[in-house]
Amino acid sequence: MANGITTDTWITDTEISTRFPYYTRANADEVGPEPFSPLGWSLGWMKGCIPGVANGFVAFGVLEPEEFAVDPPEVFGNWGGYFYNQLSLPRVMGERMPGASAEAIDQAYFGDHPGVPVYEPNPADENEAQSAKLAETMGWVMSTTEFPAQVAASVMASEHVASRPDLSSLSNAELVARARALAGDALDDAWTAYCQSALAASLGPGAVQAICAAIGRADDAVKVMTAIGSVESAESSFAMWALSRTVHDSPTLMGEFDTGVDGLLDRLAARDDADAAAFLDEWNALLAGHGHRGPNEWDLRAHSWTTKPSLALGMIERMRHQDDAKSPVEANARGKAEREALTTELLAMVEGDPEAHGGLQAGIASAGLFFAMREMGKNACIRLIHEAKLAFMEVGSRMVADGVLSDPQDVFMLLDDEVDGFLADPASMVATIDERNETFARLHDVEPPYIVGLDRPVPPMSEWPARGSGSGTAVAAGDVLQGAAGSPGVVSGTARIVTDPSDPGAIGPGDIMIAPTTDPSWVPLFLAAEGVVVNVGAVASHAAIVCRELGIPCAVSVIDATTRIPDGATIEIDGSSGAVKIVALP
Repeated sequence: MANGITTDTWITDTEISTRFPYYTRANADEVGPEPFSPLGWSLGWMKGCIPGVANGFVAFGVLEPEEFAVDPPEVFGNWGGYFYNQLSLPRVMGERMPGASAEAIDQAYFGDHPGVPVYEPNPADENEAQSAKLAETMGWVMSTTEFPAQVAASVMASEHVASRPDLSSLSNAELVARARALAGDALDDAWTAYCQSALAASLGPGAVQAICAAIGRADDAVKVMTAIGSVESAESSFAMWALSRTVHDSPTLMGEFDTGVDGLLDRLAARDDADAAAFLDEWNALLAGHGHRGPNEWDLRAHSWTTKPSLALGMIERMRHQDDAKSPVEANARGKAEREALTTELLAMVEGDPEAHGGLQAGIASAGLFFAMREMGKNACIRLIHEAKLAFMEVGSRMVADGVLSDPQDVFMLLDDEVDGFLADPASMVATIDERNETFARLHDVEPPYIVGLDRPVPPMSEWPARGSGSGTAVAAGDVLQGAAGSPGVVSGTARIVTDPSDPGAIGPGDIMIAPTTDPSWVPLFLAAEGVVVNVGAVASHAAIVCRELGIPCAVSVIDATTRIPDGATIEIDGSSGAVKIVALP
């Protein structure tokens, strides 16, 4: 109990599947870097995301509907509130997908990470009918120019936002019903399309990387997937950059930001000033289009830019110091020009090989389409989660006003099947909520096991190590930490460790941000620095996609970067290769 946790299990712990027995935190940090709240998991994931993912795997051709269960879930896992990716299920996909294998899936997930369980074939892993369907899907992914189902899901989510009623006029029961409809059936539908977009987004880049490597141009692969356009997740960053320029160019606004972001909006609203009014107009437009964004945004409980404006204002506060020459609009234009020229050059190199030429051309086109579809899909899902969040936050705020709860977020300590009883008798759950809040806070400070399986049962939570207690080894000047390509560009600067986007410190021009995760809600803050290094991610990670739209050099999957690289070190990063060189220690 060295970590202070007095219980060995958590109320949302899931069962380990006997058919798909391994789960991993690998690549899970992008979805759930922090523990999920009880309500966020029992409603948003159990009733929306997990069924939608299952439907997406079936629609893509990986599995037949009867091959897995969703209650208890065999798609994802959750222990100690932490989200786990299925490991066995993607291995089955690798075995069934023409040209792939379970070993190739493992390499994509783990690289050379030690301790990965050896793949043990199951007779049911091979399925000729599903292999044939996957072959058809692969052909479609590499040739289509559209994905109408994803567009329809995006439109559906936006319509729910546009038709939001006055939440203050709804009863508590009506608010809960709205939240359940959005985080349940609507999210299920959105995830069905999003899952297919996410799976498809790996095929085109895989072809591009393989062909570029084969012709000795491996570092160019990420460059021909840069500045593709129509990436929804990048739009908020462009909007926030424009806001930072409004501040940068106004002595009045610079002075107000110098005072601090706490109370900033009220101070600006009280001013009879054209610059203040212009900023507030742009701010309101930002929230209208992107207010659903925020760290750990897959969880119902997590604050968004709407519910906690200081999250976004803090990013603008850092970005305002950046020079106009760092404009992401201009960087995007340069990236687009380089991509187009390089595409022509690489295609010319393989012109005499029809198979390689066709594969490269198709791969580049497919990557561009499904990177955009993937970001559109995530945005749709997060919009629905946010609408449910706002409804529950209204309930929580009322309970605070009534003296029942101390914080509106306390309502998220309930399980979905406890909510109705809580509404009927709020006082009956207060002690339980308080106990869960205490444990939940401690869960944020521990390191969950990396791999879980039938032969690797989850250790008691009281034995989990403190977060960062044994991560990484010391680095020396001249060392190179090898990650993966994220966004092209070579840049040098001072390493600044940022583990919480709401507390970015003094990061600014000349700095390289070292972050734990690649969630796109962090990306606007990246614009305050020269480049970015993250612990997790891949070429198809959300923030890597967005960084390529914004022209920010980015190295991903640099394991334990936030604990190995000292704050203040001088480093050089190459976003095309994923290499991070330690130039000098502080």
